Amino acid sequence: MSSITDLNDGRAVYFDGALVNVAEVPIFQKTLAVVNTYYDLQRTNPKLHTYQEDGQTFATAFMTPRSVTDLQKKRAVYTEIAQASYGMLGRTPDFIASGLAVLSAKADFLGKNKYTDFAANAKNYAQRIKKGDIFVSHALQNPQLDRSKALNAIPKGYAGVHTVDHDEKGIYVSGAKMVNTLAPIADELLVFNPPELLLDAGDTSYGLAFAAPLNLSGAKIVCRKPLNHPGYSENDYPLSNAFDEIDAYVLFEHAFIPWTDVFVYNDYAMSNRFFVESGMFIHTAHQDEVRGVTKLEFVTSLAIRVAKALGLADYLGVAEQLGELTSNLELIKGTIVNSELNGQLDEQGIFAPSEQALTAVRDSLPRMYEKALQVIQHLAAGSMVAVPDFREFSGNNATILRQAYTSEKIGAEDRAKLLNLAFDVSSAAFGQRQLMYEYYHGGDPKRIRANHFRHEDLTAGTAMLERILKLK
Repeated sequence: MSSITDLNDGRAVYFDGALVNVAEVPIFQKTLAVVNTYYDLQRTNPKLHTYQEDGQTFATAFMTPRSVTDLQKKRAVYTEIAQASYGMLGRTPDFIASGLAVLSAKADFLGKNKYTDFAANAKNYAQRIKKGDIFVSHALQNPQLDRSKALNAIPKGYAGVHTVDHDEKGIYVSGAKMVNTLAPIADELLVFNPPELLLDAGDTSYGLAFAAPLNLSGAKIVCRKPLNHPGYSENDYPLSNAFDEIDAYVLFEHAFIPWTDVFVYNDYAMSNRFFVESGMFIHTAHQDEVRGVTKLEFVTSLAIRVAKALGLADYLGVAEQLGELTSNLELIKGTIVNSELNGQLDEQGIFAPSEQALTAVRDSLPRMYEKALQVIQHLAAGSMVAVPDFREFSGNNATILRQAYTSEKIGAEDRAKLLNLAFDVSSAAFGQRQLMYEYYHGGDPKRIRANHFRHEDLTAGTAMLERILKLK
């Protein structure tokens, strides 16, 4: 666990247009406190959040699953961690930890070159992060500078991270990665390429995977505009003033990476294989969808609370909308359980959840989440737009506001807090970023659906179809 002052390690973080001292940025302080719940739970609930291996204690997120029971335990871990942020922090330490839990056992395919053993590097890295329980942020997505062109057709600069030189000690990289969630307050960075946008033969220098400290010489972390509202309390903005995922560009300018921290080098085909064949994809997907359903349950509960507080829940039309939300929630919960029950042991004895089931969640959950936000907007409507500054409840207008805002169902201040939360989740910039995140953090939604269709097991359905088509 890092304290906020631990992050003053020389990292170049730019926030609000200026190079900042990380420890002095209030929203960084608040966000790190929520992230550190991951570590707090290991102390307060060690039976669930830790496990024993070779006489040592490790975080359960790093446990290599060998059975359905192991996946179920990890689901419980992911759920409790996600509940600390209401599912709104998508890249807490357990995300990459869940992938590194299997990397050591599956890394042999990475091979070696004359300078280093990539497979050994990956195994050593996974073990080091596990032993130190280090918070790793990942840099995955390439900047979308010109999507009509192949990566190698864009002048080398910042369309991705690429090698510019190497020697017997290591490699030198330049370029950029975008939407590096929580990077400013993480301990280290893992850089690789997404599996859905495959590199081709002309992209050799972009075929990379490596680890780096955030204070790497030649690296800069440029944060997007913050979503919080300085000058207002968390009563006014209950989520956006409490924490922020702090997406950032990471820029590399001739940065040196020692060979020991390199897992893929100038190999576009191996780069395409890295995330999936390492096992990291499917196990981080399990963590991610558990986090997602936690978030879906939160907004579903909020929609119901708003309906009850405003006296709307007994109307049949409203009850129908709420029933759609709860039905959606049960379908997602059931599909995640199904992914575990229908998982399979691989050649390394690792029990992996069903990719088809988790892909179905990844496709469906964003639309269900958006539906919940639409219901919240529909029910809260003008009521949430009309909430005054919360300081009014302690000012000259306090008495009349309490009279005007109080009903038999809810008190004035509680009503204001609830409606402010509804606005923050469904309509403010924070909420809209959360919606965008659900749709796109897992990749292109069209590709997700197309790949699901191509990999669905329809053996029984096809057999029935063949039988009826053969009838005379």
